[in-house]
Amino acid sequence: MACLKQNKDSLSDKCKQAAAQASRMAAGGAQNAAPAAPSTGSSTSPAAAADAPIAAPAATAQSATATRGSSAKTTGTSTAGAGGSYLVLKKVQITGPGPDSAHPTMPAYDLLIPSTWKIQGGVVFGGAVTGCFSDIYAIHLKASSPDDSTFFSAGPDYSWQYADDPSVLKNLNDPKLRQTGVGNKPCPVAKPMKAEDYIRQNVLKVYPSDTKVVSVAPFPELEQIVRKRLGLPPGAGNTGATRTEAIRVRLAYQKDGKDMEDWLAVAVVVNISPAGRGSFYDSHATSLVEFGAPKGKLDANDKLFQVIVSSIQPEPQWVSYSNGVVAKLYQSQAQKVATINQMISQFNMHAAQVINGVTANAISGANVSAFHADQNVREVQTFRDPATGKTQELSSLYDHAWQNGSGDYIMSNDPSFNPNEHESGNWSELQPVR
Repeated sequence: MACLKQNKDSLSDKCKQAAAQASRMAAGGAQNAAPAAPSTGSSTSPAAAADAPIAAPAATAQSATATRGSSAKTTGTSTAGAGGSYLVLKKVQITGPGPDSAHPTMPAYDLLIPSTWKIQGGVVFGGAVTGCFSDIYAIHLKASSPDDSTFFSAGPDYSWQYADDPSVLKNLNDPKLRQTGVGNKPCPVAKPMKAEDYIRQNVLKVYPSDTKVVSVAPFPELEQIVRKRLGLPPGAGNTGATRTEAIRVRLAYQKDGKDMEDWLAVAVVVNISPAGRGSFYDSHATSLVEFGAPKGKLDANDKLFQVIVSSIQPEPQWVSYSNGVVAKLYQSQAQKVATINQMISQFNMHAAQVINGVTANAISGANVSAFHADQNVREVQTFRDPATGKTQELSSLYDHAWQNGSGDYIMSNDPSFNPNEHESGNWSELQPVR
């Protein structure tokens, strides 16, 4: 063991894991030995990212040898997901504008972030770039570590329309027929595009000019989250009347003189319906999320990024209210143009029906504890509180979860770990629903 520890930097990832397990066994259990971990400054391949250490600025992975009540603002690193470590999270809620002066705001989204992080932002009415009715409620959210070096953000949706029949396309650009939202901004007219093209053409322009696209890869977990919210079956969505695609792009750039790395992810949904002698394309870039960290620490936070993304859940009442407002706007637009152009009117009525269907699906899904076939793809699982019977979807990247009743959660893969021995408060274990 001494030889292995002395030469740990020369070991492969699997050898490091085996050495860590042997070390814990030799020491009499996972709670008595910290696992061997690669240096936070080393390069970590995506395949090994699940076992990489959480970067220090995230301050979320705690060693199981920590003392009760110790601060989560640790300066060291520990192996997230390996035995002898755990992730401390807190449940936060962002709000959106309410229906009247008596209810100026209402809960909109819930998500989990590291316990030491701060969060700001919410949902803004009319805060989108376009004038499409579907974008009228725009999310602007940022959660960051105490020193702001590591962060997670979510941006507003962006929608656009197109038709391949020249006569329908002409009507789309007609000022008398064109859809306009808050501030009299029009709904853009453009051809459908791939998710990568959307990011390159519409998102990267706000980044520094020297930003480099390191890699582009599918993001099936995000695609399944979006498909579930739309009431679509699990799987890839490259065909059919509603097409979906999700990717995440790895970026490298400089911010305030420091080298940074980002994951930038988005899902593109295209609804296709007949129009004239061709088709009408209603496109939406949705669930735009970003995770940034100092150079060399992005891979170490891969698991944290996925935990946050999979935890984002809309409140059923918010879905019902906001989608109801949007559906009424589409219906009003349909009546406006009904006497001028029947095809555009039919599209707006179809859009209202789709949105109402999404509302019904969201409300139904919120009231039923079900085993979803897409949970494996979305990397989530259902946990039940044995005391109350209530269920909660949490990341499947960890096998064990606890809660303290105040919106805080601890997750670990160590079966012998007990958070009550290392953190203040009263933590009760949740049961995974198999």
